Amino acid sequence: MSLTSRIMLLSWLLTSLPLCCSISVPFGTFTAKCHERHFWLTIKASFLGSEVQFSFEDSTAIHFLSSQQAAECGYTVVLNYHGDLVFRASYLACHVDNKKDTEFRLQVWFVNRQIDGRVNAYPFKLLCSLAQPWSPREIVCEENYMEASVQWHFPVVLQGGVKRLNLLSEAPEDRAKRLSKSRVVFYRQGDAHQASQSIQEAAVLGYHIVSTDTRILLRSAYSSPLSYTLKEQDIQVEAVTAVITILFEGMSIPVEISMACAKTEPVVDGLYILSTFPLILSSLVQGWFGNGGMRMGIGERTLSECELHEGGYEATLKGQTVEIRIPSGAQGAKIKSGVIQGLYAQSLSVDLFFMHHWEDMIWLHTQHRSLQLLRTPYVPQTPTLINNTDSSTSMFSITLGVFAADVSLHSITVKDETMTWKEAGHQGLHLFQLPFSNGSHAYTLQVPFSHRLVTQKGISVQYKRYILAFTFDFIIFPAKQRYSYSADVVCDVKQPGVSAWLEGKCTEGGILVVLHYGSEDVQWELYVGQRMLDWELVRLGDYRLKSKNDYLSVEMPLYSPGMTYEEFSLKDVVAKVEFSAVNVATFKVEHSLVQRCKFPVRDLLVCLPERRMVVVTDTTRSVPPTSPNSTTLLDPSCVPVATDSTRALFNFSLDSCGTTVSVEGSYLLYENQIRYAQKFGPEDAPIIHTDSPFRLTLQCRYPVNDTRTVAVHLLPDTTIKSPSLPWT
Repeated sequence: MSLTSRIMLLSWLLTSLPLCCSISVPFGTFTAKCHERHFWLTIKASFLGSEVQFSFEDSTAIHFLSSQQAAECGYTVVLNYHGDLVFRASYLACHVDNKKDTEFRLQVWFVNRQIDGRVNAYPFKLLCSLAQPWSPREIVCEENYMEASVQWHFPVVLQGGVKRLNLLSEAPEDRAKRLSKSRVVFYRQGDAHQASQSIQEAAVLGYHIVSTDTRILLRSAYSSPLSYTLKEQDIQVEAVTAVITILFEGMSIPVEISMACAKTEPVVDGLYILSTFPLILSSLVQGWFGNGGMRMGIGERTLSECELHEGGYEATLKGQTVEIRIPSGAQGAKIKSGVIQGLYAQSLSVDLFFMHHWEDMIWLHTQHRSLQLLRTPYVPQTPTLINNTDSSTSMFSITLGVFAADVSLHSITVKDETMTWKEAGHQGLHLFQLPFSNGSHAYTLQVPFSHRLVTQKGISVQYKRYILAFTFDFIIFPAKQRYSYSADVVCDVKQPGVSAWLEGKCTEGGILVVLHYGSEDVQWELYVGQRMLDWELVRLGDYRLKSKNDYLSVEMPLYSPGMTYEEFSLKDVVAKVEFSAVNVATFKVEHSLVQRCKFPVRDLLVCLPERRMVVVTDTTRSVPPTSPNSTTLLDPSCVPVATDSTRALFNFSLDSCGTTVSVEGSYLLYENQIRYAQKFGPEDAPIIHTDSPFRLTLQCRYPVNDTRTVAVHLLPDTTIKSPSLPWT
């Protein structure tokens, strides 16, 4: 601690108050500093109770601080960029023990009321020494008040020019008495009648005018009754213009003691917080203007030229405007979170200290200090979702951010289960917080593909889809606003190599064959028996094809080309198809299938490739009905191979049973007949037969040059219709 600027922090118990001070205080909870022209006391946010209060103790009494008294007396209480409580007091504030305007003492009590009703009080004795000498005129723009002070060695404008009246040789008590008898006039733009008033009358209006050992002080809250606003370089400025008339040796000496503060509205300019100040405050400058330079800081810390450069801070002069750019990630810049119409939003804020000094025709040197908590409007900031999922690890890995330090994860919902952070760990979910150097953070969630809360869906033979549906629920402190972020993350995973395969199924009206492609990248050709499946065969057989990403299906109607028949009975017929899949690249049959299916039979005629004919017919439809057992082919020795009460089954070679053959163009026509011989009466009786004749002509056609043909003819009164089709 230097000799020119030092601070002493003491604590003791006030036994006369019903307060408790026995509670232990963590190290670093309270921080006290001297900064420029202010006492500066910071209290950690984690230590604050439900209600806080500051009081001051001087030689006369303990004084409780209200908001109005704070502005009039030179005190400021704000929350800084960390959410810590900051107490600032002007060196020239009320109740400060001022030793010749060079050494300042303040006894302050911090009262902290806990949620449970307990009240703890912490006393401090603050001591600061003046680090830099006073200028003839100094102006301070605080969060809640304006303050101006001038030396008792002040300029006086006379007809012959500017003279300086030095009253510092008088005793401080005499100067204070002289000031108390003075009058003050407040000037406002557009007000033609300015009436003077006493110092006491001004105090009633909220203007605190006092004398210190070496200075005259004026202080008031913003928006005071006699203040006015104006525009400087399109920046709104609030000003108080006052002239105090002091009696000296029978003369009325005017002392100008004005103050003006820019009401800047910061904005976000890319990666910077931009704040602007007018270079010249016209209500404070008379005659010529000489710029003396600037100095800035963040919070209670003034930044050196080196720190400004390395930190990326910028202070530039554009015309008559000073532009200050503070990096959004700079130390001291705070990101405040909020929710606007359900969207996550951020506001940037920073405790800016800005000092500008100059000289003009009247004042040899003016120091103008601004202490402002700059806040930008809330701007929606959609969180970024980074999907780091790697299918080779069979693990979802997503990162959501970036969130400011005031955002905390409250719970997470996966699929339809909501759980806390701790419960998520017990459920096998891996949840991490990723902190960053500027105090912001992000969250990483890792969930195995095999977890029960992950949805699995087969989208093809080759791929399986895993879906992680989640919602993050956040709380924004200290207002405890709620914000939720929901998303579905999808990962399609190629399954281990699966060979193609053929699958057969029996349907109501035929046989279905499916070629599953598997995960192999192979082109296939299908063969039905010995014939390649092409569009001509599809058309001839009325096949129904269905093609998808992972399979091809072929449905063959019963009795269509490509089917063979192994068993015939009056009850059913056994149909068979032979399919094979040929690798186009190798011309090899790699997969084959024989599918057999039984189908019920009513009436049919089948011409088989091996030159056989199979017939099932109902003989009882004649009038009167014919018994199936009594029927034969043209050769009476060829009787049914099976009968029931209504039907007969014939199965015979085309070169037997009296079958005839003839040529019709390019076809051979084979013909036979199912017949029933009538029974006649005695020969001497009239020609009478006891039953009706039964005749059913059977025909099969084969190409002359090839007899490998199957044809199906459905006999009368059947419900299935199928044409004769060639089979090669």
